[in-house]
Amino acid sequence: MTRPDRDAPASGHDSAGPTWLDEACPSWCTRNHHERDHPEDRYHQSDPTMVTMTAGDGATIPVAESLETIDMLVLLGRYVGDTRTWLTVEPAERPAPRLVLTTESAGVLVECINDQLQRLSPQ
Repeated sequence: MTRPDRDAPASGHDSAGPTWLDEACPSWCTRNHHERDHPEDRYHQSDPTMVTMTAGDGATIPVAESLETIDMLVLLGRYVGDTRTWLTVEPAERPAPRLVLTTESAGVLVECINDQLQRLSPQ
């Protein structure tokens, strides 16, 4: 659902636009919209930012035993006709681990992460 369109250039929708697209794309939308898009695929999406990180599912003891290097995609999305925009963090090459948050929740998470990382700073 949130995978980028890999076959099409990231240039927004066709100039005429499909008949089902009755709203303007948000400024960050680079997804190509087509008349034949399935209703479940009618959403706006940003270009993903790829980040290589060390992550894991934490299912092992110690937790570090589950860690591996993985390429993750971070992107915005919003279904046509919906007012909620989400932020997705997901692997580039597999289905999990995956995190989908509203933009409001993502902002709260950023604050909490920053708070935790500040605790690492020498006093």
